[in-house]
Amino acid sequence: MKTTLTSPLTLLKQAWSLALSRQNIISFLILGAVPQLLFFAFSALIALASGTTDFETTISDLFTNSGGWGIVGLVLAGLIGLVIISLISAWYTALLYTVYQATAAGTIEKLTTYVRPAKAVTVHVLVTYMTVGLFTSLGFLLFIIPGIIIAVRYMFAPMIAAVEDRTTKPIDESKRLVKGRFWKLAGRGLLMIVCYNIPLSIFQAIHPVLGSAWAVTSPIFGLYFFLVYRDFKNTALVTT
Repeated sequence: MKTTLTSPLTLLKQAWSLALSRQNIISFLILGAVPQLLFFAFSALIALASGTTDFETTISDLFTNSGGWGIVGLVLAGLIGLVIISLISAWYTALLYTVYQATAAGTIEKLTTYVRPAKAVTVHVLVTYMTVGLFTSLGFLLFIIPGIIIAVRYMFAPMIAAVEDRTTKPIDESKRLVKGRFWKLAGRGLLMIVCYNIPLSIFQAIHPVLGSAWAVTSPIFGLYFFLVYRDFKNTALVTT
C-alpha cells in the first residue's frame, strides 16, 4: 500500500490522458454529450409548450372543472415525474462510476456492458445521495461551516455505493477514508472547481452553447475525482 497521496495535478493529467486515449475517447464523448442533447431537447419542448399553452388558464380550468381533483392529479404527476427523473439521474451517475472504475483499471468495454451493473445499484446510489444531501442541508441550516465539513466528509459516499460491495456502508467508509485528510480532499475538490466549474460559469455567461460545449468534458473531471477516491482508498491506512 502507498504511503503518500498522489499529487492532484498528476491525477488530473492522468484523467485527461485516459479519457482522450483512442480506446476511451468515444465513450467519454457519448457520456458527456448525451445529457446536453437531452437538455436541449427538453428545453425545446418546454419552449414549444409555453408558446402554445396558457398555463395559468389551464390550471384554472383544472381547478374549476374538476373541483380541485385536477390539481391533485397534477401534483401527483409532478411527484411521479420527480421520482422518475431522480432514478434516471441516479442510474446515470452509477453508470459513470462503473465506467470510471473500468477506465482506471484499463479494462473499459462498450458502454452497453455497464448498463445492467449500473441499474443494479441505482436505488442504492439514490438513497446514498439523499442521505448525504439531507445531512449536508441540515449542516448548512445550522451554519455554513458544518455543511461544508459534512459535504467533504461524505464526498466519496456515492462512488462507494456504486462500485464497492453492497456490504460496505458508503457513508461510514467515506468518513473513514477522509479522516485525518480533510484538507487534502478539500484542496482536490477546490482544484476541480477552479478547472471545471469556474470556466463553466464563464462560458455560460458568454453564451449557453459555449457552456454546454464545456459541460461535455464533465465526465473527464468526474474521472479525475474517481481517481482521487481510488488514491485515498489505496492509502487509507496511512495518515499524511
